[in-house]
Amino acid sequence: MFKFEDTNRKADLRRKNSIIDEIKYSQIDTKACMVTLAVFIVLLLSVLSIVVAANPYVI
Repeated sequence: MFKFEDTNRKADLRRKNSIIDEIKYSQIDTKACMVTLAVFIVLLLSVLSIVVAANPYVI
């Protein structure tokens, strides 16, 4: 009359990865990321210095 299904629950025992583990064990080149970040910071500072030189009351 009724069809019973398996009611067993299975726990997920796999280790949860953190972001630090993903960065460590992935194939991402960290030196290239640091260089890219440094270039963006230099560009941001240069744009900010041009804006401040044009109008010193911005900051």
